[in-house]
Amino acid sequence: MQEKLSDAERKILKILQEDGRASYSKMGKMLGMTHVGARKHTLNLMSRGIMRVSACLNPRALGLRHALILIETLDDRSANRIVERFRNCPRLVFLSRLIGGNNIVAIVIAENMDVLESITSVCALRTAEGIRRSEVIVGSNIIYPEHLPIRIVAEKSQAPCGLDCCSCNRFRDNHCLGCPASSCYRGPL
Repeated sequence: MQEKLSDAERKILKILQEDGRASYSKMGKMLGMTHVGARKHTLNLMSRGIMRVSACLNPRALGLRHALILIETLDDRSANRIVERFRNCPRLVFLSRLIGGNNIVAIVIAENMDVLESITSVCALRTAEGIRRSEVIVGSNIIYPEHLPIRIVAEKSQAPCGLDCCSCNRFRDNHCLGCPASSCYRGPL
């Protein structure tokens, strides 16, 4: 069943989209209600899973590149396996199954063109087993949204996809910085 937003909830979401640090007092004043009312509506949105508060990063400010990857898999099982394998990839900004077949679309980020080439050709989503064909479209500048949910990995150990960046030829030849989750990662994220 589709959730319906109240007028107050829509206004709170708009306020928080413009300023994620807006206080309940500020929201209450803007909405003509108490801070307790603003808090109640905000917590209700969160408990229903409609919104969450998180830090999004500006890829342009960080000098990151991005690419769109379109994938057609051999079958449904292959698509599910690929989604599960890459679900926690720190380079993944967006991942979705598409309607009408065994298709997947992903948006990935990278620190530079060499890394983007690595993650779209050597150690990436589109090279996984079970892929019939794929297409990579490299973007120039992200216009909207300005900030994206780019994952930062605090404690580095190994790439969530199971690959070993430290032994990769592109990594050893300084054409790739490695996975931001890997202990051998040498990039800024």
